[in-house]
Amino acid sequence: MRCGVYVRVSSDKLEQQASLQYQKELFYNYIADKGWDLYEVYIDVESGTTAKRKNLQRLIDDAMNKKIDVILAKELSRLARNGELSYQIKNLCENHGVHIITLDGAINTLQGNTHMFGLYAWMYEQEAQRTSERVKETLKTRAKKGLFKGSTPPYGYTIKDGKLHIRDDETPNIVRRIFNEYLAGYGRDSIARRLYNEGIPTPAEVAGKKNAGDKWNDSTIKLILTNPHYTGDLVQGRTTTVSVTNNKRKKASDEELIIIPNAHEPIIPRDVFEAVQH
Repeated sequence: MRCGVYVRVSSDKLEQQASLQYQKELFYNYIADKGWDLYEVYIDVESGTTAKRKNLQRLIDDAMNKKIDVILAKELSRLARNGELSYQIKNLCENHGVHIITLDGAINTLQGNTHMFGLYAWMYEQEAQRTSERVKETLKTRAKKGLFKGSTPPYGYTIKDGKLHIRDDETPNIVRRIFNEYLAGYGRDSIARRLYNEGIPTPAEVAGKKNAGDKWNDSTIKLILTNPHYTGDLVQGRTTTVSVTNNKRKKASDEELIIIPNAHEPIIPRDVFEAVQH
């Protein structure tokens, strides 16, 4: 039996790295005891609620192409914390003659043990939903205390002790320039093109994001021009995910917004911001 081992952790923190190594050792011992062959270990460091995991997709492709006979996972939640995705994987394996075995004993299609599949798929999705709701409540509490709850501050600001502070570099002046040029009649594309031609670092570059592009574009300029944080107000909860299994975001109503006026030093005067909105 050729085994495709799937290992997933949610983050690259130190304790998760230890979990990663522990899971791998479990599989090595299990495969050795069975006398089976290890084809490959597929590792993702990502949430189990999304199907867009690079190595999960490779595992599925290899299963479809008959490169493996069985998929091994520590438990069903390692493969998916999303009921729909769980059934997609199960159906795909059944259609291609590939088995699924979880080391917790819950799922073993080789022995016909699939009668609890639906219950476990539902249970893990509900657990993910409850975790998501707890995180949202924690972030709401921080927002109501006047603390910035995002991981990346608006361009021109930095975070100190949970509060927004104006950066000690050129980025605040770039924000002011964008507002002034827009009011002077320049379009968003035109502003973006000028910043790119001058080699001004983009918000993604300043934030140190992976694969950050150096090209300014219309949508980046629009986000800056419509961000109320620049007036000194802390306005949070403007969008939220539709559900834990759907990464699409919906706009919050005015009643759902958490607004703390004058929470930090403004970069843009309120009258200038309002003029740009009009």
